Amino acid sequence: MHLQNEMQQLGFQFSDLLFYKDTGDISPQVYDIFLYSVLSADPNLQQQFYQAHMNGDEGTKQQFHQQYFEYTKEALQNHVNGMLKELDQLQDDVRTKDPNRYPRLPVIMKHNEFVKESFLRVKANLDAM
Repeated sequence: MHLQNEMQQLGFQFSDLLFYKDTGDISPQVYDIFLYSVLSADPNLQQQFYQAHMNGDEGTKQQFHQQYFEYTKEALQNHVNGMLKELDQLQDDVRTKDPNRYPRLPVIMKHNEFVKESFLRVKANLDAM
């Protein structure tokens, strides 16, 4: 998974990393992971953010988020756009399969559509920022 090391370093679980399906909102933990990844270009800054995170210093974390928001947003947009492209490719692949041989294809397609709709909401929110 993309950014799995960052997730582990910050002490997050997969269940912490949420895009909300109805609103397209992004959980704070996702923002933290993407910012932490962006800050890897400057290990000193990354370490400062890490210390603030581990110490529960929300004020310092918020300063980082404000200062590097455009970079975090760009990284998130790249991730979301990549996921949307991958979902389109998966749907194209599923359409080439024989439903008689693979009876669960309708369930898979429905799931992929659900995930894509969620990511489209996230994309709309990010693009509006």
